[in-house]
Amino acid sequence: MAHSLDVAAVAMALPAAARLGLPLSTIGFWVALHDIGKLCGAFQGKVPEHWPGTILGPCVTVAAAPHDALGLYLLSQMIDRLAPAIGPTPKGRRLWIGPRIPQAVAGHHGRPAVELPAITRLQIEPGARAAAARFVDLMLSLFDPEPLPYPGSERAVARLGWQLAGLTILADWIGSRQGWFPYVKPQDVADPAAYLRERAIPQARRAIEAASLGIAAPRRFEGVGALFPAISIPTPVQLWAETVALPPGPVLAVIEDLTGSGKTEAALTLAHRLLVGGQGSGLFVALPTMATANAMYGRLAEAYRRLFADNANPSLVLAHGRAGLDARFAATIAPDDADHGRAPDEPADEPAEAHCAAWLADDSRRALLADIGVGTIDQALFSVLPVRHAALRQQGLAGKILIIDEAHAFDAYMHRELRALLEFHAALGGSAILLSATLPLATRQELVDSFRKGLGQAKAPLGATDYPLATLAGPAAIVETRCDPRPGLSRSVAVCEISEPDVMIERIARAHAGGQAVAWVRNTVDDAIAAHAACTARGLVPLLFHARFAMADRLAIEAEVLRRFGKDGTPAERPGVLIATQVIEQSLDLDFDLLCSDLAPVDLLIQRAGRLWRHRRDRPHDARCEMLLLSPPPVAEPDIDWLRRLLPGTEAVYRDPALLWRTARALFARGAITTPDDMRPLIETAYDRDGPAQVPEALRLAAERAEGEARAASGIAAQNVLRFDHGYARDAGLWERDDRTPTRIEREEHVTLRLARRNGDSIVPYVEDPDPRRAWAMSEIGVARRLIEACPVPAGLDAAARQARAGWGRWERESDRYLLAIVEREGDAFAFTSTPRGGKPRISRYSPVIGLEPAAPSA
Repeated sequence: MAHSLDVAAVAMALPAAARLGLPLSTIGFWVALHDIGKLCGAFQGKVPEHWPGTILGPCVTVAAAPHDALGLYLLSQMIDRLAPAIGPTPKGRRLWIGPRIPQAVAGHHGRPAVELPAITRLQIEPGARAAAARFVDLMLSLFDPEPLPYPGSERAVARLGWQLAGLTILADWIGSRQGWFPYVKPQDVADPAAYLRERAIPQARRAIEAASLGIAAPRRFEGVGALFPAISIPTPVQLWAETVALPPGPVLAVIEDLTGSGKTEAALTLAHRLLVGGQGSGLFVALPTMATANAMYGRLAEAYRRLFADNANPSLVLAHGRAGLDARFAATIAPDDADHGRAPDEPADEPAEAHCAAWLADDSRRALLADIGVGTIDQALFSVLPVRHAALRQQGLAGKILIIDEAHAFDAYMHRELRALLEFHAALGGSAILLSATLPLATRQELVDSFRKGLGQAKAPLGATDYPLATLAGPAAIVETRCDPRPGLSRSVAVCEISEPDVMIERIARAHAGGQAVAWVRNTVDDAIAAHAACTARGLVPLLFHARFAMADRLAIEAEVLRRFGKDGTPAERPGVLIATQVIEQSLDLDFDLLCSDLAPVDLLIQRAGRLWRHRRDRPHDARCEMLLLSPPPVAEPDIDWLRRLLPGTEAVYRDPALLWRTARALFARGAITTPDDMRPLIETAYDRDGPAQVPEALRLAAERAEGEARAASGIAAQNVLRFDHGYARDAGLWERDDRTPTRIEREEHVTLRLARRNGDSIVPYVEDPDPRRAWAMSEIGVARRLIEACPVPAGLDAAARQARAGWGRWERESDRYLLAIVEREGDAFAFTSTPRGGKPRISRYSPVIGLEPAAPSA
């Protein structure tokens, strides 16, 4: 009884309850029923010594059944008894709640409840059924709820189900925490009304404050300059964000502009206006990678409080699988006050730069509940996949302005997920802002259509091809607005064709000798390592940055890259060479004097070119704004090995060689990327596969195969994502944990190596840290299973290896995707034995400078 009232009180006190548009008494009544299945013997029998014999009769063994499934069955069987709490349809029917509303209440453990088999239903004790009926009657008397109004359509019923499910899960999470809601004695709840009024409701308010789930009041909007004091004159896109007329209700904004145009500041400006207008209570900024999320977190940590009133204490969360490894984020987490059930008395005792409640920081699923969240797009995509607590993630996002950076950066699979995310977000009342250097018109159309579908609106054709462009789609109209480019950003980046790697290295060495900051973006890790070796052989000392480093080393390299080549890099430190993969392609504020790149799709090359002359500096006198492009010549009739001959690894990353051929042909024909004039023509030309002579005959089969793979990936995503109209239903998927349900399609299977070293007779993580969990996480490397399928334990270390694994989490211990690699020092590097898929043992090597190198088979 006490727990049911605690959870009901939390549900009524949560700000999210207001989005349901229902009386609090109605919400409290329905949420109070969430654990009604616990009245059955299948649950009570878990502790036989406390069997309630006066209610259920003699204790007998019954088939095990989850209490959420029992609750779903009981509620579905009591529609007549629940009738006072159910408003009729215009035809007087109350069965419109069907299974959706009972499911939303009963399925409060993160996924919809299963349907009970017939034999289990028959075993439910008559006493349990009678007790459930009495409990419903008691809650009706206690809450005196206004009838749940018929929402008006099947889609609206589904919407209510999603909302109520998310609210119930969240309320149960908070109400179940003993530190906030200590156990009480039966006599304490003898008068349920008094308990609800005097204990549950006041404690619910304190718990919500301690969880940092109250609404932080926004600061009055005073323009871009108030948010960003360093901006004295807004850029054109920022001026648009500052002044564009905003319709009521959810809106989608798509901002397409040049790198360096201030898109992020424009998005935050627009988001601030939406906050002030009551069209959201917080933000979630989604980025394509952990590195870009970390960089954005650093930017927002300095500025996000300007969005809120001086007396507000908004929370800021970094949300991705390795967020806890970021020292800046860890430093902002307030002490866990679970034992007190209240927030700290003195806000001044908390970090001044940023604040995050420990409860929010403890679990990535809760991160979306913070006032401001910064994370990978994956955290948002989980809300539209059948994973546990998807409805909770929806609950967190529904009140947020969702900002998605680099919206062009998703493959066919993730693009389909993104469309589902926009539909759900709009349907649940959220607004979104998408940022991109440029999108193909067809892609922008699909994203706008998906958002409008969520609003219940028909498709409307887009027509503008201007650039830069801002598109605003609301419930009624779509407005496409041409923006001028930011003064000083209109420029021409010369594109120089390089057809030999040795020539590229010669140009890099020459630029380095001239004191320039140089980057070479390679398409694969192996190519990046090879380039690093070649540059080193020339006497250079390049910095290498890719994804195949242990997490601790990767974070250190990322910080060094940002320090040397970022906005604040000093003239003394900037000269140098960086060899990197696509990890520097998006959202990182890096600035180079010369940019080199392997051939890639045109939109990604435009992104890479955005790292060239990004900030005003005193460049070397002979420097030229130039991108060197390693590419085979785009001859009129390329042969089947046109790409593979020069860039064999690239073909495995970018599957359509015809797209790369069209990219090279368009860029070399122009000889430059002139912005903004070339942006639309380059994108549309490269992605037009249907025009005459757009697919050379020798490349046709590979191009058609790539198109088929993209269509198949999109189709798989369409099957995987949740359907809004189907509601919160068990048959939508497996509803597994999010670490078992990928947001990204995996072309080849990967494993996680956990590097370890000897310490006497023990095996310890490669990275030293007082927290063993953090030490192992900082020692991880992701690698394709074909390269390393197993890591044999050296002789005599079996017991020590078992002991090391014993400290891992259960999922890591039992999963064949987590491998223990025991390394031995070899000079400045480490070596360990590994076995590739289908191969013989190898001696692989790891270096904090080079990363992981799976080596040739050992003798």
